[in-house]
Amino acid sequence: MSLDPDVPDGTTDILIRDGIIEKLGQGLALPDGVEQIDGTGNLVVPGFVDTHWHLWNSLLRGTVGDGPGRDYFSVKRGLAPHLNDDDFYWSARFALAEAVQNGITTVHNWDHNVRGAGDIDANIQAHLDSGLRGRFSYGPRDSSGADEVMDFDGLDDAINRWTSDRLDGRIHFGVALRGPYRTSTELAAREWSCARERNVPITMHCDRCMREPGCQSCGLTRLDREGLLGPDVQVVHAVHASAEDIEAIARTGTRISVSPLSEMRTMGFPVVTEFLEAGVLTSLSVDTLAMPANADVLSSLRALLSVEHARTKRATLTPRIALEMATIRAAKDLGIDGITGSIRQGKRADLIVFDRSSTSLLPTGDPAESLVYHGTSAAIRTVISDGRVLLRDGELVQQTARQAIDTATERRDALVQRAMAAGTWDK
Repeated sequence: MSLDPDVPDGTTDILIRDGIIEKLGQGLALPDGVEQIDGTGNLVVPGFVDTHWHLWNSLLRGTVGDGPGRDYFSVKRGLAPHLNDDDFYWSARFALAEAVQNGITTVHNWDHNVRGAGDIDANIQAHLDSGLRGRFSYGPRDSSGADEVMDFDGLDDAINRWTSDRLDGRIHFGVALRGPYRTSTELAAREWSCARERNVPITMHCDRCMREPGCQSCGLTRLDREGLLGPDVQVVHAVHASAEDIEAIARTGTRISVSPLSEMRTMGFPVVTEFLEAGVLTSLSVDTLAMPANADVLSSLRALLSVEHARTKRATLTPRIALEMATIRAAKDLGIDGITGSIRQGKRADLIVFDRSSTSLLPTGDPAESLVYHGTSAAIRTVISDGRVLLRDGELVQQTARQAIDTATERRDALVQRAMAAGTWDK
């Protein structure tokens, strides 16, 4: 299932050379010395693309919960200052291992707790070591003051140190800004200008409604008036977008990323149907492993599809469009649709192989409907990213990925102990 408008679905061989899909066709000759993966009876789809994921706080999973003082923001504020560079590396490495297990081959690492060059390096190195591709969006330190200008010198330093050859052509930079509802209008304009002078894509949380109880709009029309929207901007969590907000987003070419599980838990219902009907480029994201979510893309899509049908009584969101939100539309959101997001000759080889004999995919039917309505990550047999096999026969290939999983609880416990010793955490 190519999810490419110019490549029909159907039975085909795929030849990968040097990380590129070199040929598609039936009965391709197997070159000497080339590994063969038998996909007979399986379903191959593009690797999933996640467009907003806070990798740095993955180790907070199990600490965030329903007890007093254990909500996401309380835990984040209490533990964020105590992550060291080692924690940043292994937190990201743990999340990216879970990404591979769930067929995610591209991750937008949304870092809103940049504490210095060391943690930037740790995040990027973890991403490179994982074998995945993505974007690193440089943001402010967690809980930084509304009048505190983000450290763009630190961004410049990171860009200068992490040259394209060091990034292996797999990672690019972005910037995570707070916006005028978390800072002054003047400071927001200044940070937008700094980002656009550097020609880096912008992402921001649409969190006005978290700060202004009872509001009926995300306030994006204000950003439109102030010249802050545009095709270089991605807005996350726009669950309270009004008709006027949606019109502004559509007219300016601004992109939308939705995180269904975390949004429905604490924010509201994502208005995906309205975005799609307005022609807004809309994509899917995990958000964080710390809250009641995981990296199972199919479960998120299934929940989103069911909620949208119940909420709107319209079938605008179909299983195939849902899959596009996690593949080609997500790649367009990140500006890398010429590289990944669909199966097409000349694109990088980011692929998932599903076992169609898995119970969840039987009896067989329309492949898009089967995946979204019934599929689970347990049916994933092989994951290939940039031509590298990272999951084989359902098992992680990289020893460091397995190590990240095996040591996650130990590292989380050590982080909590440091916070308790410093007096910022007592739960």
